[in-house]
Amino acid sequence: MRVLAEARTGLVQDSRVTTDAAESPAPQAVLAPLTKAAIFLVAVVRPGSDHADAVRALCGDDGLAALVRAVGFRDLEGYLSCVTGFSATAWDRLAGGPRPAGLHPFRELRSGSRHAVATPGDVLFHIRASRMDLCFELATQIMYKIGDAVTVVDEVHGFRYFDDRDIIGFVDGTENPVGQDAFDAAIIGAEEPMFAGGSYVIVQKYLHDMAAWNALTTEQQENIIGRRKLDDIELDDSVKPTSAHNALTTITENGQEVDILRDNMPFGQVGNGEYGTYFIGYARSPASTEQMLRNMFIGRPEGNYDRLLDVSTAVTGGLFFVPSAPLLESLADGDGDGGGEAAADAPADEPSVTEPARDGSLNIGSLRGASHDE
Repeated sequence: MRVLAEARTGLVQDSRVTTDAAESPAPQAVLAPLTKAAIFLVAVVRPGSDHADAVRALCGDDGLAALVRAVGFRDLEGYLSCVTGFSATAWDRLAGGPRPAGLHPFRELRSGSRHAVATPGDVLFHIRASRMDLCFELATQIMYKIGDAVTVVDEVHGFRYFDDRDIIGFVDGTENPVGQDAFDAAIIGAEEPMFAGGSYVIVQKYLHDMAAWNALTTEQQENIIGRRKLDDIELDDSVKPTSAHNALTTITENGQEVDILRDNMPFGQVGNGEYGTYFIGYARSPASTEQMLRNMFIGRPEGNYDRLLDVSTAVTGGLFFVPSAPLLESLADGDGDGGGEAAADAPADEPSVTEPARDGSLNIGSLRGASHDE
């Protein structure tokens, strides 16, 4: 997935995003331009129907969308946006109805010393802007709204590092799709009509052992990444190791490379010796991202794993569903199940079979398997 080394190429919604975009409900700001600053907030919704109600209320147009408008108006060129996603358990609890087909708890991976961990998280807020103060203010206002209803379990402040490089010194983002390709890679279409306009997102926080990384020669580092460090040129297949990061994270189906859309960010705390990369990858199906992770952690073939993991450790992991903008707002009108205990026990991979309404909405108030009027 070019998880750590290829996730920073600019992306805009332009005229090349055509047919599917016109026919789908408006996505959240998944396709927003990449920015200089970001805050990643992962929170757990506290037990109790009042806490679930508070989170649902935030989803309405007079909640989160209003906050983005108010804070963003302070700098119209600040490109402030926020993408909100929900875990499988949170979706069951807050929506109280059919679950998106690809939404399930994050699947841990173990092989030798390598471990893709699964960590708690019900709600993801991916906040982006050209200025950190805008991100910080929006995060503050979100917590003012729902602070008593959730517990923040992870908070990362990301920044753009020099000429779009990550902490380990390589350009990050060379192969990100743009335009129509980005829409096709990240936004759910006719394959899930009830959830069209949505997306799936996987997040992981990686910490790097910089002493071990810097002890490697530049040639050794380039063989691990699969690109030259100075000019970002991809190594020729004749010399590139099969364990290179960009080799293992390239997925092909029917002769076509499968893309995901990433917006990775470096982060760190110098005083704590913390140097990391926050991976965030959007896709119309989580299966492609999950295959990339299996290739990295288990290997392709098994044992031929990503050597970047010898110096990088995943300390968080989560899978979330990002509803379309109209579907997100409609959550504010629904009751869900109030507590979520029964819904949380639903099979993790049970596909949705309920037909969507003609207008593309999910009719949250009747989500519990009721058919929609034609």
